[in-house]
Amino acid sequence: MDEHYILKNAVVSDGLRFVLEDAAIEIRDGKILKIAKHSEIRDTKLKTIDLGGRLVLPGLLNPHHHLYSALATGLAPLGATDTFNRILEKLWWPLDRSLDEESIYYSALSGLMQSLRYGVTAVIDHHASMHAVSGSLGILAKAFRTMGMKGLLCYEVSDREGEAALDAQIEENLLFREKHKTDPDIRGLFGMHANFTLSEKSMRRIAEAKPQDMPLHIHCGEASGDLAFCRELGYAGPVDRLRAFGLLSRHSLLAHCIHLSDRDYDILYEIQPVVISNPESNANNNVGMMNSGKIGRYVLGTDGMTGNILGTFRSHFLFRNAVLPNPADLLFAYPAEIMQYYFPDWGRIESGAAADLAVTNYRPVTPLNPDNLFFHLIFGVQGKEMFMTVANGKILFSDNTLHTVDETAINAEIKKTVKKLYERYQQ
Repeated sequence: MDEHYILKNAVVSDGLRFVLEDAAIEIRDGKILKIAKHSEIRDTKLKTIDLGGRLVLPGLLNPHHHLYSALATGLAPLGATDTFNRILEKLWWPLDRSLDEESIYYSALSGLMQSLRYGVTAVIDHHASMHAVSGSLGILAKAFRTMGMKGLLCYEVSDREGEAALDAQIEENLLFREKHKTDPDIRGLFGMHANFTLSEKSMRRIAEAKPQDMPLHIHCGEASGDLAFCRELGYAGPVDRLRAFGLLSRHSLLAHCIHLSDRDYDILYEIQPVVISNPESNANNNVGMMNSGKIGRYVLGTDGMTGNILGTFRSHFLFRNAVLPNPADLLFAYPAEIMQYYFPDWGRIESGAAADLAVTNYRPVTPLNPDNLFFHLIFGVQGKEMFMTVANGKILFSDNTLHTVDETAINAEIKKTVKKLYERYQQ
């Protein structure tokens, strides 16, 4: 695609401070060169794309995904799933044990292809493939590069496969992070499954191995059993246990945070790690709802349920039947803050920033301003597929077409992969 071009006839918003109608965006060499009224950006020599009055937003972040689950649609559990632990034991853990190099790659491609269709340009993934650990994050990174997206990747360490496997999982996180420390698009985090799948010995091993400046990514207080497990060990709760082992920092990513103690809430307020609510997954697993009154600062993830962040945002609003606290911060400011720790020019619509854009299929006809943008997203955009997704200045998706891969050919390979994956799963 062209490296220097103009998007015109748009309604542009950074989600926070401004809405500019009849706007144009000039993009060159992966950066936003200028945003202004279309009358101020005209160059007949440049390729110009008419957006037809559509709403343009910053590219979106999914801060908690499980790309390995992307091929599970329609997969029957291997038994009753009437409790949270049984959902893990009868569906997700057998699935991740069935993954091999091929299915890891095509699961990631499938999930990222869907994400691009919904304006997501960056994904923080929490991976597990218990019988294919070594090199698994590198396979994911290959999928991200193929699609042209940014990623923060980690392997979820747990005791499920024993001590030797635990060491291999720790090593996968450390080696990947070291290799990608200065990568402009892909970085590594330290993944942990959850408190209740990690013994005291394993927590000490992780605390010794993990560099202090390496943020962790963990399911925290997702179900009541996680809180009960920590209390039985003498901790106030799952957040308290992480802090006791020196594993908590402002850049830690804690997914769910539903079942917490009062002490846990105090620690969250003190340290301010990244809390990620996953409303559709929580509803699907019947584990409850995060108390946003006690956790005022959080972002939204999908926990592998979907690649559609604006759809998740709509669900979050509808489940609560109330205006959310600081919706602009929830969708735009906090995600940008997370990613700018790793990629400083991500998540802004301004001159000099990375050209990551989500061009919706929504053409607003009623007044739109920063104060009512929230309602336009919920009732106008409605979580539908985008018209165009741009990352690093490259048009990755437009007119219902992915431009970095042959989607028909990839889907044909995915179907072959799924057949073998499901056969292993059923064994």
